[in-house]
Amino acid sequence: MATLTVQGVEDALLDVCGSKGANSAQFLKELNLALPRLYNMGMWRDLVFEHVATTTASTFTIPDNAESIISALVDTDGSSTDYSYPNPVYSQHHDYRLAGRNDRAGEHTLSAFGIVDDGYSATVEEPVNGKTYSLRLAPISPSTNLPASGVIYVTFSDGTNTSKIGTDESSEDGGKFTCDGTTGLNTVLVTDDITSISEIRVDTTELAAPVQLLWVETSSSPEVTRVAATSLREKNQVTRYRRYRIDNRNSKTMSLRLLLKRKFRKLIDSTDVVYLSSINAIKHALLGNTAEENADLERANYHWAVCQSLLEEQLDAHRGAAKPMITFDPSGVGAYTSNMM
Repeated sequence: MATLTVQGVEDALLDVCGSKGANSAQFLKELNLALPRLYNMGMWRDLVFEHVATTTASTFTIPDNAESIISALVDTDGSSTDYSYPNPVYSQHHDYRLAGRNDRAGEHTLSAFGIVDDGYSATVEEPVNGKTYSLRLAPISPSTNLPASGVIYVTFSDGTNTSKIGTDESSEDGGKFTCDGTTGLNTVLVTDDITSISEIRVDTTELAAPVQLLWVETSSSPEVTRVAATSLREKNQVTRYRRYRIDNRNSKTMSLRLLLKRKFRKLIDSTDVVYLSSINAIKHALLGNTAEENADLERANYHWAVCQSLLEEQLDAHRGAAKPMITFDPSGVGAYTSNMM
C-alpha cells in the first residue's frame, strides 16, 4: 500500500475531522500537532528504514530524518570483501562511567564497546584535526541557486574568536548568510581559519527551498568539502544531528549499514510525505487532539487508544508470516538443549 502526501491526507480528512471551517493552512498545523505523537508511539510500518553511512573518523551522525539506531552492521574494511558484523549500541553514559571517552593517546578504550551514543552535534561532519576551513552556503540538487530570500546564522570559531552573527558573511568573521538567489555564499578569505561550529540557526522566515552548509578545506586542490548541515529550511530551526562514536583508530573507511527509527519532521509543503499511511489512525489522532484542546480527556483517551490499536493491527497485517519469535535457551550459551524425557 502506497503512503500519502499532505494533500492526500487533507483531501481525505479535512471535512471529516478537521477543525470547523479549517482551511489548508490550519489543517496543516493540526497535522503537525497530532503526527509527532503517532511517530513516537511505536515502530510502526514505514517508520523503520535502512541507511548506509561511511566514515573515516571515530564519529558519525545519522540523517536528520532519523531518531535513533535500531540495529547496526559494521564493515571495518573498505575492500570489496564484505566483513560486516553486528555491533551493539550503548547508551550515552555507558562507557563514560566505565572507561571514559575514547582517548586519542593510544589506549583506544572504545574498542571494548560497539557503537556508543554521543548525544547531539551541531554539524553532520566534524572538521579534521589540524586543518582549517571556510564555509559555503549552497543549494541542494536539483536546485542550482539559493532561494531569493532567507537568513541563516552560523556561530563558528577559530579556536579563540567567535563569529559575528549580525555581520554578513562577506565581512570579516561574519556569520550571517542572507540568501540572494546566487549559486552560493562563501565566507571571506580572512575567515579561512574556522575550526569549529557551535550553532546553525535559521531566521524567523521560512526558506522557499532547503539549502546546505559546507566546510571548504583551505587551499585544497582539487577542492575538498565536508557537509556541515543539510536541509536547512524550517524557520527558527536550530540544527541538532544525532552523533555516535565507534572505534576507528586507523582512520579507515568504515561502512555502517544501519536500521533507523524515522523521526517526525515538520510538514511544510502539500507534497511532503506522511509516512504513517493509516487514514483511520490519523483521523482518530486529529479527533483526540481536538478533544484535548476542549479539555475532554475521556474522549481524547478513547481516540488515542483506538489510534494505537489501529496502528498495531496495520503492523500485524504488514508483517504477514515474518513475525518475531521468542525462544528460550536454558543453557544460556546458545547450545542445543537435548530432550530430557
